[in-house]
Amino acid sequence: MLVPPGPAGVALLGVIFLIGAAVGSFLNVVIFRLPRGESLVSPRSRCLSCGADLGVADLVPVFSYIGLLGRCRHCKRRYSSRYMLVELFSGGAALAAFYIFGPTLNAPLAFIAVCALVVVFFIDLDHYIIPDETVAIIAGVGVALDILRLLQQGAGGAVLFDERLSSSVQYTVVLPRSLVGMAVGAGLFVAIAFVAERVFKRPGMGWGDVKLAGAMGAILGPGYQFLTYFLLAVVVGAIVGVICMIAGSVGRRDYIPFGPMMAAAGIAMIYFGDVLTPIVMSRFIIV
Repeated sequence: MLVPPGPAGVALLGVIFLIGAAVGSFLNVVIFRLPRGESLVSPRSRCLSCGADLGVADLVPVFSYIGLLGRCRHCKRRYSSRYMLVELFSGGAALAAFYIFGPTLNAPLAFIAVCALVVVFFIDLDHYIIPDETVAIIAGVGVALDILRLLQQGAGGAVLFDERLSSSVQYTVVLPRSLVGMAVGAGLFVAIAFVAERVFKRPGMGWGDVKLAGAMGAILGPGYQFLTYFLLAVVVGAIVGVICMIAGSVGRRDYIPFGPMMAAAGIAMIYFGDVLTPIVMSRFIIV
């Protein structure tokens, strides 16, 4: 049993949620400051309307927004509900990691990758860029998970293929799943970008998308899970694009950032990949 019964279990879940929400509060700082090249630790958080420094009463995750009715305590001007939503999502993501992976190293590693994808989602949505720092964190998580897998499963957690030199000489090549997935993911998106540029006579995908695909390949590996991730991102992107065009917010030749779709699909696959993969493959792949 992951959660002890009674008040102890409620307290444990509450602590996990609050830790996740506090991380979400920091993610809001990263989302705002990283693309502007500002320090993530100084100066102190401040109201963007009046410039007043924010104290503890202003920065309690989720509860400060609710208690202050979404207004600055100093100037009374409203601020975006996105801050609270990111904190809520991060708290829920922390709980989900604990429930799905249990009290293992996989849980904090998965949560770290999800947090990096949250940052990617909003920065690419706002600025059309995917910071290399976030991609490096996601790739690092993929390598770390691969190392854990190799320690637990041995060569069974690696990519194996046989190489025959002659009729009597054959050997087995063992490659880390994360590195092969990184190469396959980035390579697939490079090929797509090349073809799209030739067909549409303009860049069809940014290098940030390519690097993010490689990082997700490190986590998901080079097989069906990465293919499922790719299909999910494409379908979500197509649906969002059609909705935006119907609403008149973008034209047919306007650029819609693909990073948020990749980030959303990545979060879904990190937590629910084992469930989503057979469902998606049964719809798109005939085997």
